[in-house]
Amino acid sequence: MFVLDGPGRDRLAAVSIGTGSVAVILAHQVSGSLCEWWPYARSLAARFRVVAFDFDGFGASPSGDGNYPGEVAAAANWARHHGSRRIILMGASMGGTAVMVAAARLGDRAAGVIDLSGPATFGDVKALSAARHVHAPVMFGYARLDTAFAADVRRVRAATAARDKPVVSVGGMAHGVDLVVGYAKFRHAVLRFIETITH
Repeated sequence: MFVLDGPGRDRLAAVSIGTGSVAVILAHQVSGSLCEWWPYARSLAARFRVVAFDFDGFGASPSGDGNYPGEVAAAANWARHHGSRRIILMGASMGGTAVMVAAARLGDRAAGVIDLSGPATFGDVKALSAARHVHAPVMFGYARLDTAFAADVRRVRAATAARDKPVVSVGGMAHGVDLVVGYAKFRHAVLRFIETITH
């Protein structure tokens, strides 16, 4: 564990495992923490550097100003400073919304994005409008019976400027992190997506 300097005065609980020139930043869902990505993060770390953190006000991170996209960007910048050159932003639900907005702000400093069940908006974080400025490849994922979120993911995907924007869906109501925890189809798709865009 380490303390990640976020935007403003935010001090975020974070962990980094694995090594390599490719880093995957993991952004958790609402009412969660970096712990929800475990042990999936460990499987990713066999191939990539993985950086997971608690958004301010969640897990072990004290409350801050709620600049969640800025916190994603801070994790990406930390990974770059520590030797990773290609950064993948991956978020679940609220984290999916945040990584889309962060990708719009980071531009070509983000090699790719993975949005799992991200709503079009979460408070002041607006993925739908940011999507028009996201040109990096984006993988979208949702469960078809997770109806409101599935509809939002499809709307954000349609608005995304990137030409490369694959979508993966499954039946049922799995949401966010549960898509990669519960479905080998998603785990394989994530690996294939990352390896394709970073080689």
